[in-house]
Amino acid sequence: MAEIIDGKTIAESVNEEVRHQIGKLDERPRLAMILVGDDPASSVYVQRKIDTCRKVGIETISARLDPDTDEQSLLSMIESFNSSSSFNGILVQLPLPEQINVKHVIEAINPAKDVDGFHPVNIGRLSVRSSVPYLHPCTPWGIMHMLDTVYERTEHHSGLQGKRVVVIGQSNIVGRPLSIMLQNDGATVHMCDKYTPDLLDEVQGVDIIISAVGVPGLLNKKMIEATGRDDVTIIDAGITKKDKKVVGDADPEIYEQVGYYTPVPGGVGPVTVAFLMRNVVKAYHIQNNLPVPSLPWKTDDNNIS
Repeated sequence: MAEIIDGKTIAESVNEEVRHQIGKLDERPRLAMILVGDDPASSVYVQRKIDTCRKVGIETISARLDPDTDEQSLLSMIESFNSSSSFNGILVQLPLPEQINVKHVIEAINPAKDVDGFHPVNIGRLSVRSSVPYLHPCTPWGIMHMLDTVYERTEHHSGLQGKRVVVIGQSNIVGRPLSIMLQNDGATVHMCDKYTPDLLDEVQGVDIIISAVGVPGLLNKKMIEATGRDDVTIIDAGITKKDKKVVGDADPEIYEQVGYYTPVPGGVGPVTVAFLMRNVVKAYHIQNNLPVPSLPWKTDDNNIS
């Protein structure tokens, strides 16, 4: 019988620890969130993040800009938050309107305040396993923590050493940084995307499949059967609106064929938000030259960076 990796329960545990860490600080961390346009889904995501901030004790300010806002106006707002010591984190909700270059926006954010973990400086430090404190991208960091609930991590063994992993999706937000984290943990990683000619060949014998492409039904019975095993772990980071419902990349009919899986909704999403909270607290420590507290669970900065 397949077991669910319950993102809501995991997120609650992470948020509780974040709340505990904030209680030890002299002041509450502050996060600035910027939303450009009136996309309904983005509005929901921003409100969810604001609500979670309130629960854990992070102060927030949110700015909503018109859909026709030009790039320079957005960059000027980011710079004002960069230069203000009152704010520890800056988050610009994606996607952005077509007149704004998302790369310019990501690179404009101070890396020490980049709580999404998208800035090239943070990704670069992740790639070289830097000893300098930096901010991890939230979704990959959360996925690594979710995998810890399946593959036991010890002092000398990551739990993923020697595991064969297929990552479907090569975005800078999930797939690419996640592949680096997995490799840093000793996994053998094969990168694919929705254009890979025959995914059935690529998944043969793998231990873990992680999909983040937003193609409903991409992970189906044929693909699970192609792995040749009945205990594969499925991490579904795909999000799509279909028939007024939020669905992932996995067809629910595969759940009985696998060992562990993350549901959609209630899987990767809540954990991503929880690790955003973790990054805000971490940013506060970095900016105030304080030692970054180790996490009491297994996925901490030392063993994934």
